[in-house]
Amino acid sequence: MLILKDIIKNYEVPVLGPIDVEIKSKSFVSIIGASGSGKSTFLRLASGLISQSSGSISYKNNIKPKMGFVFQDSTLLPWRNVIDNVLLPSELTKQNNSESIEKSINWLERVGLKGKENSFPNELSGGQKMRVSIARAMVQGGDLLLLDEPFSALDEVTRRKLEDDLLEIWETNNITVLFVTHSVTQAVYLSQRVIVLSSGPGIILEDLAIEKNLKDDFEETSEFISQVRHLTNILKKEGREL
Repeated sequence: MLILKDIIKNYEVPVLGPIDVEIKSKSFVSIIGASGSGKSTFLRLASGLISQSSGSISYKNNIKPKMGFVFQDSTLLPWRNVIDNVLLPSELTKQNNSESIEKSINWLERVGLKGKENSFPNELSGGQKMRVSIARAMVQGGDLLLLDEPFSALDEVTRRKLEDDLLEIWETNNITVLFVTHSVTQAVYLSQRVIVLSSGPGIILEDLAIEKNLKDDFEETSEFISQVRHLTNILKKEGREL
């Protein structure tokens, strides 16, 4: 799906790199690291929102995939209702037609917001706003979904429900997911693979395949606990060495 080769990103100071990593199609990959490690920069480079200072980014079959981006803030326009917020990407690409409206309504139903089409953002909870943002990201039929700490401001119950909803979207739509988070437990719970970045400039400290025992109570298994402990120890060690 995506190959980053010798990637370096500098602003006034080095922020990220060098990075060499390949993201496989239909995988779920989380990126963790301390503040300033370049996690969000990694995501924006992968999406093409910003350009690298050096190195190369290539895509499967040399075709840039359709992408959806979900930010930490839901980034909804307060003067537009829910359906119009979801339709915004279609309008920007001049594809706002009956098919786009049907897809938008379908995605709102799939994220649990059926009947909220005409509500405005100030009438929604934080979790509902994030669901609108996910529906908006998916309505274009993307192959790659990028999420930058989308659930960090939510309460634990809402966050867990959205995590499970995200896993269902990933599994049923055969998409690739890149997910940035500060939470080690969230990364292990969601992902097939976790990439750990060092403190800035961020380089890859660990690229861990997550072994999952497919039980409903995965978080109670020894596999889960062991992998969380392993990644946490890497981050603690990195912090001690600053």
